[in-house]
Amino acid sequence: MIDWDEHRRRMVAETSAYITWGLANPGKVRWIPTKRVGEGGFSPAMQRTFWFGVFGTTQLVAGDLLRRFLSWVHLD
Repeated sequence: MIDWDEHRRRMVAETSAYITWGLANPGKVRWIPTKRVGEGGFSPAMQRTFWFGVFGTTQLVAGDLLRRFLSWVHLD
């Protein structure tokens, strides 16, 4: 049986350690672009850059699935 409280504690500890490390090593983490709420969206080129960076580094996403997802989020 899974101890969900322990699982949650471990996830929080790992996330906290990663954030602490990332703040101490800003040149070693991937930059994520930001925008203020209500100031419009990102350009199509920036959207493609972000999503391909997210999905392009993993072997878990099949090409057809990635293309369908990108089409669904209007990145044609």
